[in-house]
Amino acid sequence: MTRQEAIERWKFIANRVFWAEESISEEWDERLHAARSMTREEQQQFADEYMTAIATEIVSKTTDEQLAAME
Repeated sequence: MTRQEAIERWKFIANRVFWAEESISEEWDERLHAARSMTREEQQQFADEYMTAIATEIVSKTTDEQLAAME
């Protein structure tokens, strides 16, 4: 993979992450604000839950063909 191909791939990934965040933002907005007052350990667990929600949203809108192409 060339440097430019890697940049294009990361642009695609970042775009999907931003799109997924926007899609789940209403559901997560209050919880994100509440995370500020959590302990570090709670924030770490919350961050994992949030990343799982983003990944789930991305995969829910990804075809099997697109998933296969990511391998």
